[in-house]
Amino acid sequence: MRALLLFGLLLGIAGWSQPTLKRTDLVARLIEMETCWETHRNSLQARLRATRPLSEVVTAFFAGRFDLVARNLTLTCAALRSDVPPTPAMLYAGSIGVSIPRLVEKAALDGGETTLNGTLFQFYHAEKPAAPLLLRWKVFRVGGRKALHQGILKEPLPNAVITLLTEAAEGDYEAHFDICQGDQPLRRWKQTFSLISKLEMRLAKLDHALEKLGDTESIEWMTVRHARDVLRSAWKGENPETFYPLLHLLQFAERMVENRKKNRPAWQPAPGDYWMVTRYREHMVAFRLFIPRQFKPNRPIPLVVALHGAGGNEHLFFEGYGLGIVLKEARKRGWAVIAPRAEPNLVHVGGALEAAKRLLPIDPKRIYLMGHSMGGAHSFAAIAQFPNQFRAVAIFAGAGKPSQIPSDLPILIAVGEQELDLIKNNIESTCIHLQALNLKMLECRKYDGCDHLMIVREAMPDAFAFFDRAPLRE
Repeated sequence: MRALLLFGLLLGIAGWSQPTLKRTDLVARLIEMETCWETHRNSLQARLRATRPLSEVVTAFFAGRFDLVARNLTLTCAALRSDVPPTPAMLYAGSIGVSIPRLVEKAALDGGETTLNGTLFQFYHAEKPAAPLLLRWKVFRVGGRKALHQGILKEPLPNAVITLLTEAAEGDYEAHFDICQGDQPLRRWKQTFSLISKLEMRLAKLDHALEKLGDTESIEWMTVRHARDVLRSAWKGENPETFYPLLHLLQFAERMVENRKKNRPAWQPAPGDYWMVTRYREHMVAFRLFIPRQFKPNRPIPLVVALHGAGGNEHLFFEGYGLGIVLKEARKRGWAVIAPRAEPNLVHVGGALEAAKRLLPIDPKRIYLMGHSMGGAHSFAAIAQFPNQFRAVAIFAGAGKPSQIPSDLPILIAVGEQELDLIKNNIESTCIHLQALNLKMLECRKYDGCDHLMIVREAMPDAFAFFDRAPLRE
């Protein structure tokens, strides 16, 4: 079952083999690779070429070679672009990373330190090519189109320092990087960071509010506490494994506190992307919640519960997995999505269901479940534990075996043709088992040019189409 830990290599369940590398560095690399996939996925040959280095990512992880994880993500993008082997310049460009403080207190800038810098490092060893490379960058506010600062470094070398912003205002920002050799683009990626004014004072106010107002068991107050802890840790350099905008997180917490002080409901549901926490059976369950723009407070809304793979967290379905393709499909239909962080004994499933029903007017007849890898095993277990909760279920490269399956529950099972043999054989056996149960609606699908990493991206549109067709259960 070692293959179940595939996403753990990207988001981290072990120490790094190189002290300069951090788990959060690979978040940007994963999103960069998924962007390459999105650009070239219409070519079956490109996808087939990419599945080999993606499989090598697994081998590198279990060998403890996290530098090779980054190298194989570089090779994946190169394979997607061309059938020509990558040049030394491509390999060197892929080795370069930029370390940026994830969170900076704006007061520090105002006090005389007028620049925000990034420092270059190497993910893996690669020889500098003879022909010079060029690193360029532009910085935008999150959601903005006008570059606030830009720069060029004619020779990107480890330990070089670059200036990202000067005299910056409070805000959530994206730094967009590209490396080229002459007119040939070699890499393109982005990273996020936040500048927050009077951060220390604002965190102290959250501390005071939590002490004064009590209500420790509510979702709202646990979310405020969680936001405070995330921000304080990021301020100390312990960055969260997500691109979630941290100023937005702080303002959300402050808004709930202010509402409570004015005797208004702390939570007022509105379209958006929320990072929250609930308690269920003595466990804290962190989750991401998406509310579409079609939301109406007095209208029941369908819900998708999305369970991530081993080693991952609540952010994978929202930022990874096809660059958050679950949100794109849900947005088309006006559905909500909740993605909890896995906890023992399926408390994350029960917690997600309970939290969603507290926060939104969920349509009880239109709750859907999906899971990837370990999340697929959790989905099978959730079917047995909550047999009447779900309208339909989609399993992407799922682990484990189903036990109790209601005959009227529609199930879709998806796997890549280039999946790891252990998982592929398990899924084929599962489909045979389910077919013998004579379920009213069962589909088992295989996707060519697709491995364990990319099955969610490739199968997600079909999963939602399957949910659309799922009949009302008796």
